[in-house]
Amino acid sequence: MKAHCVKACNLCKPRPYQDHATLAACKDSDRSCSMWSREEECEKNPGFMLKTCPASCRQCQSLACNDAHPECAQWADAGECQKNAEFMLEHCRFSCDICHVNFKKECRRDKAMVPMAVPGTIDATMERALAEYPQYTPRALHRDPWVLQFDSFLSDEEVDHIVATAGHRFERSLAGDGVTPVRTSATSWCNVESCLRDARFQEIRQRISNLTRVPWENAEHLQVLKYEPGQFYREHHDQNSPKNSAWGPRLYTFFMYLSDVEAGGATRFTRLNLSVAPKKGSAILWPSVFSDDPWSTDERTYHEACTVDKGVKYSANFWIHMFEFQAALGRGCDNSDYYQDDMQGRGVRKGGKVGTRPNGSKGGG
Repeated sequence: MKAHCVKACNLCKPRPYQDHATLAACKDSDRSCSMWSREEECEKNPGFMLKTCPASCRQCQSLACNDAHPECAQWADAGECQKNAEFMLEHCRFSCDICHVNFKKECRRDKAMVPMAVPGTIDATMERALAEYPQYTPRALHRDPWVLQFDSFLSDEEVDHIVATAGHRFERSLAGDGVTPVRTSATSWCNVESCLRDARFQEIRQRISNLTRVPWENAEHLQVLKYEPGQFYREHHDQNSPKNSAWGPRLYTFFMYLSDVEAGGATRFTRLNLSVAPKKGSAILWPSVFSDDPWSTDERTYHEACTVDKGVKYSANFWIHMFEFQAALGRGCDNSDYYQDDMQGRGVRKGGKVGTRPNGSKGGG
């Protein structure tokens, strides 16, 4: 087979130009390096990351990420990763910074899809919410970054309905991809037909969409949270989606309080010196990204759910994304970088001055 079916046996894959020993010497010393690099820690914490995670931070070519030609870096600088993508993304994966990207076609955004935030969108949305929705009693708790509170967003009847309909199955809340001691609440997702088809839930979902000016299809499933005495969620940030995921970054969190709490349970924005006490029927809204650069995480909106001291706290939130979420989830996409026509941040290098262009050959066996 290998002699007669070279292409079918996947033996035409370009071979690295560096020797095996050199590539093998480039390796990370911590299993979390790949995750940290996706969270842009190579840029935020270079002193630690470049020493601990040389492979994930692209300090050297490795067995997992390498080029087939020594000229790849020159070609990438000349912008060939985009101009001659078919050749470059196969032969120059390291220089094009594409090793971490999944090429699953179902998760490649349609070219006609419009991002739901450009520079200035968030500021305009928040000002509009303050001016045009007096029925929700809006007020700005903070303006840079924005934190809005709506004192009368839900009626008592609507609150009780959400808890009964969406709170159908509570399980230990996750932080990231697993159970951790930093988050001890319980979560119930509105991801079953009895909730998704509920007319009252759909009306509330559309209300949020109208206020944020983002289609509800861009939001993750509503999650209802339950905090019993002693439970909490320590400091965290809601923006954990890669820029080149099918749905893009989380733009907003819309957080609703579904109960009063006798003591404790506030939402505290740890870097703003701002705390919001739970009040049944109220809601808060904040962005996870900058208004003038909606692809970049605004770390000023780190927050925590303070410990409930007495009583039970019920709440619910929508995480709202740059692009549609629901359909992409149905196509099997996950919270990973996928190849997009306009890669953001880490991804296909756009290069600079045009130089010598590779001939675009497919390579040999």
